[in-house]
Formats: sequence, C-alpha cells, structure tokens
Amino acid sequence: MGQRLGDRDMTGRKRWLGRSGRALILIAMTAWSGAEAAPAAAPEPKLTWGGDLRLRQVFIGNVGLNDESPIADRTFQRYRGRLWARLRPSDWLAVDARLIWEGRHYNQPDAGDWPVAGFDTWYSGGVLFDRLAVAFTEPAELPFSLKLGRQDLIFGHGWLVLEGTPLDGSRTIYFDAARATLDLETIETVVDLVYLDQNADTARFPRPLNNVIEDQTEQHETGFIAYARNRSIVPGSDLDGYFIYKHDRPHPTPGSIRVNNGAPFPSPSDAGDLYTIGLRLDGGLSPRWSGRAEGAYQLGELNHRTLSAFGLNARLAYAFDDPLQNRVHADIEYLSGDDPDDDTDQAFDPLWGRWPQWSELMIYQWPLETRVAQATNLLRLNLGWDAQVHPTTLLSFDYHALFANEESTRTPAQLVNLSRDGRFRGHLLTAWLKAKLNERVAGHLVAEYLAPGDFYAEHRRDDAYFVRAELVLNW
Repeated sequence: MGQRLGDRDMTGRKRWLGRSGRALILIAMTAWSGAEAAPAAAPEPKLTWGGDLRLRQVFIGNVGLNDESPIADRTFQRYRGRLWARLRPSDWLAVDARLIWEGRHYNQPDAGDWPVAGFDTWYSGGVLFDRLAVAFTEPAELPFSLKLGRQDLIFGHGWLVLEGTPLDGSRTIYFDAARATLDLETIETVVDLVYLDQNADTARFPRPLNNVIEDQTEQHETGFIAYARNRSIVPGSDLDGYFIYKHDRPHPTPGSIRVNNGAPFPSPSDAGDLYTIGLRLDGGLSPRWSGRAEGAYQLGELNHRTLSAFGLNARLAYAFDDPLQNRVHADIEYLSGDDPDDDTDQAFDPLWGRWPQWSELMIYQWPLETRVAQATNLLRLNLGWDAQVHPTTLLSFDYHALFANEESTRTPAQLVNLSRDGRFRGHLLTAWLKAKLNERVAGHLVAEYLAPGDFYAEHRRDDAYFVRAELVLNW
C-alpha cells in the first residue's frame, strides 16, 4: 500500500506519511540534532598577531654588599615592547616571529661613578627578533614535530634549561636551535632532541634592525639535549631523564667587558666541554601533597680543569582545602662547590639556568664569586607560603637560609670578597604580590631583603634589598 498510520495533527485527524516524506523528516531531524550537538568549529585563522608592553621600576640597595661603594645603589626604569605574529598556512606548518625592543633609564648610579667607560644613563637597546622559527607539526601524519630557528626552550621547571641570553636581564631568553619532538603514545613518553648554536652577541642573523650589537652571553655555545618525559612508569607523575652536552668557545672582547643594558661590566668567557646526566620526578603524592626532585651529575673539562660536579633541587608542598587556596612548601637545593685544595673542579655549572629562579636580588650578588646569575657552591634551605588572597591576586612569602659548601671562587681575584672564616651566606626574605586583572592587564610587586653572613668578607656584609613594580599590557 505504501502508506502507514502516522501521528495526529492539531485537529485530531490522522496524518498519512509516505516513505519519502518520512525519510525527508528523518534527514531534517538528524541534520538539526547534529547541528545542535556539535556545531561546526570555526577554522583557525591563518594569521594571528598581538603584542605587549612591560613597564618596570626597580630599586636595588647594596649591589656587592658594600654600602660605601658609589655604585652600590641602583634605581632605573625598564621599558620593553614586543610585537608577534603567527602564520599558519596549513594544519602542519606554522611560522612564528616576535620583534622586541627594551630601553632603560638610570636614576642611580651617576654615570661618572661607573668604573667602566661607556655607562649610558638613557639606554636604547637593539630592535631584534627573539622569535623567528618555522614549525612542522606531524608532517605527513608522522608522529613527530620539528621546530627550526630562534625559539624558547624550557625543560622541567627550568633548573638547567631556560635562559639562553643571561646578560640582557630577562629582555629575552631565546635559543637558536633545531628541536625535534617525538610522541610515543603507546608508552606515554615524549622525547625531545635539540641541537643549539648560541652566539655570544647579536651580530649574526637575524641581526638587530637598528644595528645595535649587544652581548647576550660570555661565550659562543653549541650543544645537544636529549630529554625524555614519561607518564606511565610512576603513575600520576612525570619521570624525566636527560643528557646535555655543552661546548663553550671564548668570545674575546677587550678586557672581557660585556655590553648590555647600558652598563658595561667585566665577565670572563668559559671554554670547554660539559656533559650532564640528570633525572627528574614531579607529581602528586596524595590529594594535598605534591613533590618534585631533580638531580644531575656533570663531568668534562672546563677552563682547562677536569670537572666533576653534582646538583640537587627538590620541593615538598602541601595544599590546604580552603577558600584562599593556602599552600606551603619546603625546598632544598645543593650545588657542589670547588674544593680549593683539589686540582679537579667540583663547582656545579647551572648551564642555561642563569635566571632568578628563587631570588631577583642574588642575581646581582653572584659576581662577587662567579658571574651574573651563575649560582654554584650553594646549599639553600627554603620555607614558603602562598595564597590566592583575591580572585585576581596571589600573595607569597619565602625564607631562604643560604650556605656555601666551599670557600672558593671562580677567579683568584675574587677571593678578597670572602672571609675564609665561615660558610653562612645569609638570611634571604622574599615577598611577591602578583595580579592579573584581566586578559589585558597584569602586574606585580616584589621585595627582597638579604642579611649577609660570615661567608663574605667584612667589607661585604652590608644588608641589601631589591624592590620592583611591574605593569604588563597585552593586546
């Protein structure tokens, strides 16, 4: 007959629907329900772009821990602007570029008091690319990705690999590198293989657009990183293993004077080959307890001495279940120091970890015995607390007890800065107030205070402080 009894219309009369009619209705209903359940995703734009502006006011008291020095106190402003763009012509190909500039103005110290010629009270830095790379994401559906060019590299929490340009003071952190990432889903492991070639200054491609050449690190550096991250061996935790090779070649400049940030300063080059083998575990121990631990052994030759060194960095944290999300943590960090009575060099090298991992102030004090931000010969014990005091604002406090493992320095000339009568570096207090008001506006206030101990010579025991205010605008 070709017809069946259907439902009733609004008058109560039966409706008869043919097979073709029912089919059309089913198709329409399926299309309508599918549209409701999963609306079509908008295609990703082929070109995206944006920028940010970072404004900082910095006050530092007693750089060098001697308040008699005419350059001990520093007051300056930093202005950094960045523009970025990302071109994605296909699902597997992307090009990233970011152009940056940062200038400074120094209120203190006076230019005439600076011990090295060339201090620039109003400093305008280079206009340069700190990102310029092409990325291939699973090309031809292969299980790996490749990124070539100037890029950021951060492994773990950045203990040994984060900062490729330590001399420009957080203006940039880039590496010139090739990075291949292999995702082994069946064993929940990601493997990164990185080759890097870091120039000591900005004189090679891509050169600054305004031709202002600056030092970014003290030596030419090449290296190789093999880093594996696994999530299956220790359930609920990251287990990382890595091998790092670093080759340093001196970049001679007259008197080893480095030029960046408008304040020339002496800092010697490294030469040699370092091999680092490390293991890292990071994860939750229970719903409220978490922890991480990372250890690394180094060997090789550095500055014509055989190197054998060890480092450890660990944290145990507890999160309270309360409206303010209170959290507390305890840290221990050990970086072996050089025994002055041994021909072997035992001073742990932080590699590309020369950034303010736990203190902004200590960045300026390390040159008393090593170089800018080059932490070594250290035992650090830390207790800290933080809380989300407002939906937009995080408050934190930390206390660090700092010790030295050996009474040694990088160069014999630096020994005058040590007392040779103790190994307590001092008490360090730090406080942060971080706010993110919305996706466009963020900022922070940070304050630190150091009471030096008997590790330092008597003329290097004046209290020091660091205060900074920052505002960041994004668009």
